Amino acid sequence: MMSGTLRVVALIAGMAGASSAVSAQTFGYFGAEGPLFWSELSRGWSACGGGKIQSPVDFRLPHPPQPRKLSLEYGDTTGEILNNGHTIEVETEGRNILVLAGVAYQLVQFHFHSVSEHRVDGRGFDMEMHLVHASADGSNAVIGVFLERGQSSGSLAPIFHHLPDDVNTKHHLDASFNPRNFLPKSDAHFRYLGSLTTPPCTEGVQWIVMNEPVAVSDEDMAQFAERIHLNARPVQRQVRESQR
Repeated sequence: MMSGTLRVVALIAGMAGASSAVSAQTFGYFGAEGPLFWSELSRGWSACGGGKIQSPVDFRLPHPPQPRKLSLEYGDTTGEILNNGHTIEVETEGRNILVLAGVAYQLVQFHFHSVSEHRVDGRGFDMEMHLVHASADGSNAVIGVFLERGQSSGSLAPIFHHLPDDVNTKHHLDASFNPRNFLPKSDAHFRYLGSLTTPPCTEGVQWIVMNEPVAVSDEDMAQFAERIHLNARPVQRQVRESQR
């Protein structure tokens, strides 16, 4: 039997292979390759059209979410940055753990969407960052962070300053970072059970979407837009406060 560490390593390798397979498939965000047709583009993508708990969602609330502390053990991290044609992604190396209901999820990568995929009371944001975690049994948990235009990109600036032009080539990030610094100061968040927002749209994903947005500069957003055009899946359904 594999140890917990070996299972996570094997899982990460499997996710990397799955990511490469998805990248090899053709999908997009407009026309015949857009979200309405994802389920028809590949036999394994049927959930994109027939799933029952698809993401992203529009949070419809009678009142703002209450602060609830997240169980995070994030630390010094290195990574490789990649333009995969659909987004800019950073594959992470380091011990970064999110614990939900006693289950540990390891951060394996984070990436960006423009505009935001999730909404709050119908309101969208300029961008959204997804920090993707995996558990030893293969399940996923994703922390979503809304990004809005501001004067500075803060801790995210070094990431945006290394956005690659070439596609499907990994570049090592020179400086280490702590992913905890990418999150807002407040732990207030929405939580629901949904899916991946790109093919194969796998369901059963634990979603945590932070309520407070984080600032990214106009220049950095423009640099992202030069490389990746609109890459946001439309809202699939609404989730109300009682479903969190």
